[in-house]
Amino acid sequence: MKKNVLVVDDDEKICWAFQQFLEGEGYSSSIANNAEEGLRHIASDNPDVVLLDVGLPGMSGLEALEKIKIQHPSVIVVIITAYDDVETTIEAMRLQAFDFVPKPIDLEVVKSVLERAFRTQSVRSTLPVETQPDSSSEQRGHRLVGKSEQMREIYKLIGVLASNTTTVLIEGETGTGKDLVARAIHAGSERKDMPFIPVDCGALPDELLESELFGYEPGAFTGAKKEGKPGRFELANSGTLFLDEIANMTAALQMKLLRALQTQEIERLGGTRTLKVDVRVIAATNQELGQIVKLGQFRADLYYRFKRIALHLPPLRERKEDIPLLITHFLQLVQDELGKQIRGISEEGMELLQKYAWPGNVRELENCIRSAAALSRSDVILPDDLPDEIHSPVSAAVSNLSHMETSLKSVLQEITKASIAEGNNQLYDDVLALLDQTVIELALEECSDNQSRAAELLGISRTTLIKKIKQHKIGDNGK
Repeated sequence: MKKNVLVVDDDEKICWAFQQFLEGEGYSSSIANNAEEGLRHIASDNPDVVLLDVGLPGMSGLEALEKIKIQHPSVIVVIITAYDDVETTIEAMRLQAFDFVPKPIDLEVVKSVLERAFRTQSVRSTLPVETQPDSSSEQRGHRLVGKSEQMREIYKLIGVLASNTTTVLIEGETGTGKDLVARAIHAGSERKDMPFIPVDCGALPDELLESELFGYEPGAFTGAKKEGKPGRFELANSGTLFLDEIANMTAALQMKLLRALQTQEIERLGGTRTLKVDVRVIAATNQELGQIVKLGQFRADLYYRFKRIALHLPPLRERKEDIPLLITHFLQLVQDELGKQIRGISEEGMELLQKYAWPGNVRELENCIRSAAALSRSDVILPDDLPDEIHSPVSAAVSNLSHMETSLKSVLQEITKASIAEGNNQLYDDVLALLDQTVIELALEECSDNQSRAAELLGISRTTLIKKIKQHKIGDNGK
């Protein structure tokens, strides 16, 4: 059966030219000379694609487009407009036009747009009918997703940890969902109705982090509020305090945190009163805390306090069978935000997403789907809608740097054993530093020195990357 294209244009010469072209390309075509006639054709003939002119007599093309998307949402509408008609083009895309063909008409452009439109129709036919989600957007947005063996083990551990109040260490690369795990532990515990207070230790300067955690008394330092300020420990009393990126704490702050954990007592900055608190602390890190301890950059006693119960979140590249589930989850979320239905993603698009290494893990996948859904001109995401890095084999290879580094570090652990046994850590330290520097330089080169993107590529925070750049004296930023 031929694919059917309806042309709605009041210019008879343009209609004739379109009809000759479409029939030559193997399409079935029909013509309407105004919007009202076009709407009747759509209702009776159910065309696959409509080529709709904007400047029609009576009802305008944009008015007709709005009616079509309400009455026949599955019909793909391509707008015909003038080159310099920017406002009309923007409005047409807002009204969910699939694409636009500028005047004067270039039939090669029309051919390309139609090929893409029918490719979308083909993908659409393979997707399941959209069902109404059974939970609110907020509920769906704050839950873990995955049925892989690794995630099933994580769910079991969450259940066990929710039944007690011990401190927990969550390890995993940036973007793996450490905060969601912490929230899930809290939500399943007896403290679920009490506060859950998160603190990003990597996002705050050292001098501010202490006051955020422990609060301060009036006049404790220049700029302090006159009435003082309670810290996160006080705000989390009877609940849970989540310390993300704990490896960024200074030695002095680590000592103060250890004391708070041991005694369940704190003192505000500038104060002398001892305050009793009842707080469960869950910590998270995207670094290998054990190696940082060996290098003398993190207190061993604090590490072992948390290490009693450690939960390791796998990177997305190690549980790729969860990617389709995650995509469905994110599409449900983004539909609520964008106010449009996205039925799914093409097979080619899914294949690209499965091949990509995901250095930013689940968070990067979520951002990718949000971007693709926002840019998609229909209710189906095609490969063209996906970000450039998903298509680039070079970026995919470089995005695996963080995984490479982790693997090499495991080899270096053997070197560590030998060097520590001889009382000499220098070999391990030198090789590790060189590896760290090389990986950072490669990431910065791939990202054209964009530090935010390089940090995402490496699976670390931008604050951590800047510290490493200075530590290794990389480029102008390291001087």
